[in-house]
Amino acid sequence: MTMTTILLCLMLQARTTAQTPPVQPPAGAAAAAQNPNTDYRVGPQDKLNITVLGIPEFSVSKVIVENDGKFDYLNLGRIQAQDKTVQEIAKEVRDLLIATNQHTGPSVSVDVEEYRSQMVYVSGAVKNSMGFKITGNETLMNVLAQAGFTPSSGAYVEVTRNKPAPSKTYRFDRKALETGTAPPFRLQDQDTIVVPDAEKCFIRGEVKAPGTYEVTSNMTVLQLIISAGDFTERASKGGVQIMRSDANGKPTKIKVAKDLSTIVLPGDTITVGKRWM
Repeated sequence: MTMTTILLCLMLQARTTAQTPPVQPPAGAAAAAQNPNTDYRVGPQDKLNITVLGIPEFSVSKVIVENDGKFDYLNLGRIQAQDKTVQEIAKEVRDLLIATNQHTGPSVSVDVEEYRSQMVYVSGAVKNSMGFKITGNETLMNVLAQAGFTPSSGAYVEVTRNKPAPSKTYRFDRKALETGTAPPFRLQDQDTIVVPDAEKCFIRGEVKAPGTYEVTSNMTVLQLIISAGDFTERASKGGVQIMRSDANGKPTKIKVAKDLSTIVLPGDTITVGKRWM
């Protein structure tokens, strides 16, 4: 290949590159990459910042979402914001600019300047039973850390999601939440969080520390006995009984497996009998 041919090839390649238009990201993509609250659903009294790249006269700050869930965008129209993400609102603004012949393809981003509308409520065995303001990144454990567990807090936490209807309830293992082994659960407006008191059972008879104990998930009779200090020297390991109330509140004797693998339920009374010589 001659030097002239090489130069012609390079010139053609440069021209092709120059004529290829850059790929534009979809509307709101930049905002999604930079804004950590992409899952947040906007509500009344939130304040929004709207940025139109390169056109400052179309960019506005601290726009308040009114009680009907809408806001006025300049003098171009009214935009529905309630229950939408910032990306969805950015698309609404972009579509409005195009529809009113203000621009053919603007790049729009929206972020929340101030959160005012989102609330969750915590009750039960917590130190601070109250409502908490949240943002789009708020997780269940973040709010529980603010509420604080009491010594009587149970082994699980329930979250009732009230929006949209019908409501739905989720149950989480408290230990998994505290150790971070449970996936983060993002809260939404009007979620209700309940931390029940620990569920109890009773053990008496030939164990070293008879008394009341918390019932943990899938606790067996053997685990309970170990928690109670193990058998005494006089215990009959085959003489363990469970008394459990049936649906009508009547005490019923439950058969215990020989290996003591029977699951303990809240309200159970476990009795370890004495071995007769």
